[in-house]
Amino acid sequence: MKPKNLNNLLIISCICLFFLSCSSTQLVDVSEEDQLNDLLSDIGNVEIKINANENVKKLVIKSIVSLDSRIKISFVDKIDNETLFISNNFLDQKFEYFCKTANTYLEEITKKYLFELQRNEGVFVFYNENFSYQAEVIQKNYPGVRIFKLDSNYDDLVKEVFELSGSYSRSNLISRLIQEEDLNFVPRPRKDFERIYIIAEYDQSKNFVPSLKFNYILDKEIYASSQSVTKIEDRKKLLDFSDVILTVPNSFIRNDSTNLDELSKLSFLQDLIIISAIQKNNGNSQIIEGKFANIRYSQNTCSDMSMQLVKIDNLGRFNLL
Repeated sequence: MKPKNLNNLLIISCICLFFLSCSSTQLVDVSEEDQLNDLLSDIGNVEIKINANENVKKLVIKSIVSLDSRIKISFVDKIDNETLFISNNFLDQKFEYFCKTANTYLEEITKKYLFELQRNEGVFVFYNENFSYQAEVIQKNYPGVRIFKLDSNYDDLVKEVFELSGSYSRSNLISRLIQEEDLNFVPRPRKDFERIYIIAEYDQSKNFVPSLKFNYILDKEIYASSQSVTKIEDRKKLLDFSDVILTVPNSFIRNDSTNLDELSKLSFLQDLIIISAIQKNNGNSQIIEGKFANIRYSQNTCSDMSMQLVKIDNLGRFNLL
């Protein structure tokens, strides 16, 4: 069996285990209107008290305005045991309903594929200083991985890490010696790596990915942190990430909305409110293919999420692997 086919088989196995781990066989896809209506009908009349700032309140209202439900949202100033507090940075907030934060789930799916389902000795990790803790954890858990900190001069960093400086120097020397002819120069990067993982936000990743390609790092898989794209406000900016692999919310694949930043937030809030209502109504354990994630809702413990690994094409579309 080819390595790529084996990797795909392992991913499929993990997804199957995620779904099979739920004690109920009920599966609800909220993108299907009839299934969503049945779910909301089962939830019935539920009131959810929410404490949030004005910006989050607007997002909450916008996230549920399309739901034809009897879920009542009450915004309150006083927080008690029945109040759902939603912070401004709620994708990094730990809610009692979920075992981990939304952004943690996004990153863990990519890292699981990179470091656990494949040999990790051939992975080069580039990280922004804001993600130094994540880089330290990777280095500790996967000692075969090479770690490099992103600096302001991406081209120099690429040339140094991939040992291209010598190739460029030889090219310049030959060009000076043979001035009458135009030379087609393609540098030869080091061969002791298979994949590249970039842990950074959009501003760093959008420049580093083109720098890799400019220096002919073309035949290796490039992975990126989900936060490279989840805060993008114009989908056209995805063109900077052609051929990059990462994990994204379900709504990014199903929806052609331009503002990905808002789409990720609205998607998560809708899932959060539905899960909150199910728990408040003592709903049974079930699997929900939500707007943000596939959720294994557990009646007695925290619930887990699973999202999709995709590759961005040259038109800025998310294609499932």
